[in-house]
Amino acid sequence: MTQKLKHICKVFGIESPIISIETLHSGHINDTFLVTHKNDESFILQKLNSKVFKNIESVIFNKILVTNVLRDNYKKKNLPYQAITYLKTTQNKYLHQEADSYWNVMEFIPNTKTLEKTEIPEIAFEAGKLYGDFIVNTESILPESVTETLKNFHDVPFRFTQFEDALKVAKPYRLELANDLIAFAQKHKQTMCTLAYLRAENRFPIRVTHNDAKLSNILFDNNNKGKAVIDLDTIMPGLIHYDFGDSVRSICTKSTEDETDLSKIYIDLELYEAYCSGFALKTKSILKPEEIEYLPLGIQTIIFIMGLRFLTDFLNNDTYYKTTHANHNLDRAINQFTLLASVFDNLKAIEQITKQHFT
Repeated sequence: MTQKLKHICKVFGIESPIISIETLHSGHINDTFLVTHKNDESFILQKLNSKVFKNIESVIFNKILVTNVLRDNYKKKNLPYQAITYLKTTQNKYLHQEADSYWNVMEFIPNTKTLEKTEIPEIAFEAGKLYGDFIVNTESILPESVTETLKNFHDVPFRFTQFEDALKVAKPYRLELANDLIAFAQKHKQTMCTLAYLRAENRFPIRVTHNDAKLSNILFDNNNKGKAVIDLDTIMPGLIHYDFGDSVRSICTKSTEDETDLSKIYIDLELYEAYCSGFALKTKSILKPEEIEYLPLGIQTIIFIMGLRFLTDFLNNDTYYKTTHANHNLDRAINQFTLLASVFDNLKAIEQITKQHFT
């Protein structure tokens, strides 16, 4: 495998000597490697999952378009952020295909780190600012110029249809194990479809959105200041509610998606206030009142979607997400629905905090 990876590096102009190639165990979908070169340079080598991304050329186009705009805006505004730089192959292309494998390479940004979780409000605040700046600094891009590479990605009616299809073919023992979760999903279906219905009525502006706005997709410097937004494979036209909600889902709870101790899974209002404050600081001047009004529902909806997707994959015998043990996706679904229940319990406080920072 190492020789093949070195060959791919050479295609992108990264010559020997290469000191090491390390697998990065992050993300559910793509295969990612850290390439360390003798000249104190490092690169991120990524194999894109062609089973998930059916139009990989458009994925690359979206990433290049957005990073070029971000780079220009960060420079013009003298912002302390950095846009990802993608390498071209020796054939002057950003994407390399070899058999059924698709590869791209990025420069590694030195003196940075990623965080899976935080208990520090200042880090949540930084994350809010950086994701907010991402929305503001991509506002000049026409959403129709960005390809929707994953159709209906955050569409609850579509995800519910997938879930109902899975129910029809699931093995009896999996249905039994998931019985309570199935009932929970069915109970909350109508409310969780609200944003999709409002989007269909053109109630919200369509923006260029990240669509995987987790804490781990931010690079921080050694002083815990936000440096760059990464993992841009899911950039698409969408609603701001899903980026906001996904950030809250990953940042404003001290547990991970894999936590099975349910007592540790809850929305942390101190972290929420910090994140919301940072995000509002950057975006409240451009957001429409109706967008702000439905931000708390965005939190609920994205958590519901993730729980439903994990549950659907469990019913489908774990064919989509990477798993490490039996019932892994079931555990993740329980985790997410437990977090959603905590949001329901704290909804008034969430609404008050949101209103406070966006007015």
